[in-house]
Amino acid sequence: MPRGLTPLKNRAPASTINKATTDDRPQAVYRPSSVVYRLLPAACLLLLSAYGLRLYGLTAQSLWRDEVDALRFAQLPLSNYLSIFSQPGQNGPLYFLLLRGWVALAGTGEFSLRYFSLLPGVVAVALTLALGRRLFAAPIGLIAAALVAASPYLVWYSQEAKMYALVTALALLSLYALRRATAGQPRWWVVVVAATSLAMYSHILAALLIPLQLALLIVWRPMGRHGYAQAAAAFAALILPYAPLLRWQLPMALTPAETGYPFFPLPEMLLILLNGYSAGLVPWVSEAVLALFGLLLLSGVIVRFSPSSLVRHRSSDAVALLLWLFLPVVVVFAISLVRPLFTDRYLIWIAPAFYLLVALGIAAWARQARWLGPALLGLLLVLDLQAIHIQVTTPFKSDFRSAAAYVAARIQPGDLVIFQIPYVRYTFDYYYRGPAYTWANGLWTNAGLSEAEADTAMRGLTQNYRAVWLVESESAMWDQRELVRRWLDAHGQVTEGAEFTRVNVIRYLLLRSP
Repeated sequence: MPRGLTPLKNRAPASTINKATTDDRPQAVYRPSSVVYRLLPAACLLLLSAYGLRLYGLTAQSLWRDEVDALRFAQLPLSNYLSIFSQPGQNGPLYFLLLRGWVALAGTGEFSLRYFSLLPGVVAVALTLALGRRLFAAPIGLIAAALVAASPYLVWYSQEAKMYALVTALALLSLYALRRATAGQPRWWVVVVAATSLAMYSHILAALLIPLQLALLIVWRPMGRHGYAQAAAAFAALILPYAPLLRWQLPMALTPAETGYPFFPLPEMLLILLNGYSAGLVPWVSEAVLALFGLLLLSGVIVRFSPSSLVRHRSSDAVALLLWLFLPVVVVFAISLVRPLFTDRYLIWIAPAFYLLVALGIAAWARQARWLGPALLGLLLVLDLQAIHIQVTTPFKSDFRSAAAYVAARIQPGDLVIFQIPYVRYTFDYYYRGPAYTWANGLWTNAGLSEAEADTAMRGLTQNYRAVWLVESESAMWDQRELVRRWLDAHGQVTEGAEFTRVNVIRYLLLRSP
């Protein structure tokens, strides 16, 4: 029985129902406090499980350059720091402002940096439970919350010192508040405005919450003329604070350009998202796992639109989930036709819609055979736990922790360290605990630098040094033809080196011509 619906014999007489709630949507009398008390033990267990899964292996992976960037931005002087985020291509400053305060209290260690993302990751589980219960029923909310708690994808980004877990929690809060506001509870419009604004100032693509919410207004129709007036006021308050960023975001989005991101056709984008939400970062997930999640997703959609389902449930809430899951993807695809920008983590805040639909699918199969629901949920959770373990025990991120330790133990006075790409120096320095060293940026050759020009530049860089360390990571972004590595191979003798996950370090003894 869905949340809030009681059998007909227990229904309150029509005369007792407030006129403000009489429309074509089914209404019922229920006691929310009793529902909350019944959910409390299961909710506490889910939250503790979510916390434990996100704590497990929190520092197993080395910080990668984006995480160290977050720390750098958080530690910049405020005058410089805020001006950066008014420039094209930068995300909003909110996460970095919050991180600034956090590291002042908790320090800059790996554990404290990532723990800051762990917390909103757990909050997202509670919000999924609340939203699922409000849209459908308490069991649906519990199943969806369990899937979010054990999602290897959401666990991964709850263990990364970036804004993605925060944006997911804020998006959930904004949509939960929107559902409450459209149901005739005007105070929730304030939460819609606050949560959506905070999400947008955490990540640029959270701005897609606004067109999504406008679409949901059509589905969730505010009650009465006052409801539409309140919605208009709320969206005016939403858009105006964000207007300063639109000055450069809209022209940038509409101007054809190379962005460094590959273009993905829409079906491939959807497959990437399905793989991520089903198996996290595990690249070798079997087709059977994808098929299982896809089947449950389709089952959840179909059952909400079957004639027997419409008797007991509002199909509008299922439509809302579909809009939440697909509309942002379609918009990103449309923008990418001009300016490719699809990266699955940028749309992480649509993941809860996926798990809510999967929860509906599990419930649909449980109605066919009672044992199927627990069996399917148990199977998915086992697969999730296996994927989480693989993510923790398999190095995926650039291992600068090991690379910096290797160089620190072997570097000699007078050695030059060349970073290719230059940006990885910040991550290297975060871990480096050796003597002071001299460094230089690797050459940017992807703009058409010739081999002769590269030779001249490298001779100038190395002329005063007998030995050179090359610290190389993601070098194709900077030097696709490997001109720097090839020059060092031709003009130096390798004395030592090592390969780590996505990082190579090589020491060259330069051979000088007489």
